[in-house]
Amino acid sequence: MTAFAQALAAGPEWKAVVAAVGDQLPERDQFKGGLGMVYATESLAAHFSDIVATLRERTGVPHWVGCVGLGVCGTKTEYHDEPAISVLIAPWSSDDFRILDSVTSADAVSPALASAWAKTHGPVFGMVHGDPSNHRLADIAEALPTAGEGYFVGGLTCLSDELVQVADQPAAGGLSGALLSVDVPVMVALSQGCSPVGPLHRVSGCERSIIATLDDRPALDVLKEDVGEVLAKDLNRIGGYIHVAMPVTGSDTGDYTVRNLVGIDPNGGMLAIGANIDIGDTIMFVRRDPSAAQEDFSSRLTDLKKRIGNQPVRGGLFVSCVARGANMFGESGQEVAVIRDILGEFPMTGFYANGEICGNRMYGYTGVLSVFL
Repeated sequence: MTAFAQALAAGPEWKAVVAAVGDQLPERDQFKGGLGMVYATESLAAHFSDIVATLRERTGVPHWVGCVGLGVCGTKTEYHDEPAISVLIAPWSSDDFRILDSVTSADAVSPALASAWAKTHGPVFGMVHGDPSNHRLADIAEALPTAGEGYFVGGLTCLSDELVQVADQPAAGGLSGALLSVDVPVMVALSQGCSPVGPLHRVSGCERSIIATLDDRPALDVLKEDVGEVLAKDLNRIGGYIHVAMPVTGSDTGDYTVRNLVGIDPNGGMLAIGANIDIGDTIMFVRRDPSAAQEDFSSRLTDLKKRIGNQPVRGGLFVSCVARGANMFGESGQEVAVIRDILGEFPMTGFYANGEICGNRMYGYTGVLSVFL
């Protein structure tokens, strides 16, 4: 059985980096097909199409998916603020996957997944990359199949005027990537980067992204009560630290999606958040918590290890929030080190995202690890 191949390199400019990556990969045509995954840092956005073309020519692998992220990672480390490329080549047969062209609206999801191949090879597993300039991405994600009909992972690219997604061809404007057959064994772990600071609350008054009342009380009063006296006295301190979370309906692991707290009206007692909300929705306040995030990450990976059992891990894809990595854990490469410590060393690629996709939801401050068995 042909092994997955992984490469990660950084350097002064794109040609040097892609050459260093190519030197770590097998000789041309060794895979005789397969699927390549490629991720580059933001400083290489203008050359991303050239990078993909060079890798296709050097390796002989015809099919490539990937994007430019706000950082990249591999088996042993991560890179953010320098030119870097991470690659994983999976030796799947041509019948194991299909390329997903860019989907730009929720209405286009079902037609895009309605091919004869998907019907005979589903439920499919999707690896996708989203353009953050498309403000309908959350709706597109919610239209993705789930609950046994399919499962998707991925993240949002950097915001750029360049073409920073590839799905065989340069892609833009929506969600693109690859669909894997049900015959490709894969398992997923989702780890949160925030922890609750109070109980669940019912939205009792709101308009779009403005929350007026929670549990029939001024929303700001409820926030102050949950965060405690010290933070309540100086609300300037909660920026970037306190967020709003919405529990995922039906989740048996307590998952929730996190949205930023973007504004406070001290006179009207209202809150503005980074998402539209409806009366009757349930929310809670959470804090960005490195120690809790580290504990949750280890716990989710330990659970994943139990689910994997004796099956060997052949390769992996890790999508992590840009607010995690060294920004949360204080040391570059800490997240991938935890993965190695718990699951062992295996070929892995990944990127740091503007937002993460898992199932049919968009998340923030999370890490999503997919392992191919």
